Amino acid sequence: MKYHPNKSVLLMTFSIEEGLLLLSNPLCEGIIKSCLASALRMHPVRISHFIVNATHLHLVVVVINPDDVCGFVRYFKTESASRINAVLGRDKRTVWCEGYDSPVVLTPIRALMAISYLYANPAKDNLEESIEKYPGVSSWRMFLKGQHTKSWKWIRRPAYKALAKDSHNLRGYTKEAERVAASSKITYEFTIEPNAWLNAFGITDQADQASWNQLLIKRVRALESRAEKKRIREKKTVIGYQRLMNQKLDTHYRPKRKGKRMWCLSEDRETRINFINFLKDLIYKARAIRQRWMLGDYSESFPLGLYPPSMPKLAEPLALP
Repeated sequence: MKYHPNKSVLLMTFSIEEGLLLLSNPLCEGIIKSCLASALRMHPVRISHFIVNATHLHLVVVVINPDDVCGFVRYFKTESASRINAVLGRDKRTVWCEGYDSPVVLTPIRALMAISYLYANPAKDNLEESIEKYPGVSSWRMFLKGQHTKSWKWIRRPAYKALAKDSHNLRGYTKEAERVAASSKITYEFTIEPNAWLNAFGITDQADQASWNQLLIKRVRALESRAEKKRIREKKTVIGYQRLMNQKLDTHYRPKRKGKRMWCLSEDRETRINFINFLKDLIYKARAIRQRWMLGDYSESFPLGLYPPSMPKLAEPLALP
């Protein structure tokens, strides 16, 4: 069960089922930006930071309306999958893994660690030496330059067509991106709120926020430096900007996923235990109420903060004679 209380900070991750489909070329970038901007417009959340890798997205968001969290993910997945399948010439194929990970971040220190991990991903995964050199879509430049709002083209589903085999290269992707962009005059604003997570933890003083942001940048640099030292020890190199830009859409790659879904994140063990115990009690109550609903007893409402299931269907109406 998902628990997304108002003003909570979430580290959200959702992944491609198989393949390398969220690449750094202009066509993929246009799909990602169009779907992100429209998803945010339809289901508002406060996005503080995000990054798009070839197989998954990471976002740090602050909840406004809990219903919009799952709505945002569902809308983005649905719209992006339709466009990706169109480009690949596929009909109604599954693109995204079921569900998404969205642990509640309980402390500002742990949030800082999550955001720095997010931006250090390209270096850690040996894609590029730093987040500046990474050509994929992210909020890093918007955050660093203080340009928190962008206008991105909204491109309708029918604009995307299947690409010929000889067009699956940077030149073909660029040409197709220009064609679909020219087909639309609609733009949506996409806004990040880099300090939303700080505000959620009660850190509202501008000087304090600036200090935390500097600490974030410093930690990203430290993680990138650590990744570089590891590459040197293992005699590895990064894929690099040019190779990333020239990658072809790949439907056969199988991501190697590790780890398990978490309910919460905190550097303090006691804080984690208290939250998990609280959530277990809440879920226990929710399951008991759901059983009563199944019997037709709706006298108790679902626990606040959890998403209730649809009301069960108790009978089938008979056809009129």
